[in-house]
Amino acid sequence: MDFRRPLRVVTPTLDGDVLAALAGGEIEVSGRELHRLVGHSSEEGVRKAADRLARQGILTQRVMGRTRIYALNREHLAAEPVQRLAALRAQLIERLRQVIAAWDVPPAAAVLFGSVSRKTASETSDVDILLVRARAVGADDDAWREQLERLSRDVTSWTGNDARIVEFSETEVLARPPSVAVEALSDGIDLLRARQLLRRLKQAERE
Repeated sequence: MDFRRPLRVVTPTLDGDVLAALAGGEIEVSGRELHRLVGHSSEEGVRKAADRLARQGILTQRVMGRTRIYALNREHLAAEPVQRLAALRAQLIERLRQVIAAWDVPPAAAVLFGSVSRKTASETSDVDILLVRARAVGADDDAWREQLERLSRDVTSWTGNDARIVEFSETEVLARPPSVAVEALSDGIDLLRARQLLRRLKQAERE
C-alpha cells in the first residue's frame, strides 16, 4: 500500500488523489488550492480530474467569479468509503494499538516509526515497529515469539507491505539504549506505553 496515496489501492488515477485530498475535512478549495493539496501532476490535470468527479456527483462544484470551488459531497453514497480509504494509515495505527494491547504477553512499549509514521511510505516501504520486551519476559519465550511472528504476518496481510519488527529488551533500552530505539521512542507513534518508557529513559540518563 502507498501510504502517501492511499486510494491507489482501488484506482491508480489522479482521481483517487483528488478524492484523498478532499476527504480529510470540511473544506472547499479552488482548483489551484486543490493542486497544492494533491502535490503532483499539473494544475490543469488536477482540475480535469475534479471536473470528472463533479460529474459523478462525489464532488460539489460551484463557480465564484472565474474560479471553480470544489468539495467532497458528503451526502454521496460513495463518500463514506472514500473517507475510510483516505484514512487507511490511521486505521492501521488503531488496529496495531488494539492488537498489541490485547496480547497475553504485553510489551514494555510499542512504537510505529520510520516512513509510515512520517507519512512518506510507498508500496515498497516496510512497516517499522519497535517492540520493547518486558524485563520478566525471556528472549526465547514461546508466547512472546509467537505474538511477534503473528503480528508480522498480520501487518503484511493488512497492508501488502513487509513488516520490520525491531526488538530490544527493556533492560537494554534503559541501560544502554540503541540509537534506533531512542529515535523511535522520541519521534515515532506511540502504540503502547512508549511515552512512559521514554520518560524513564531520560530519567535514567540524568542519574
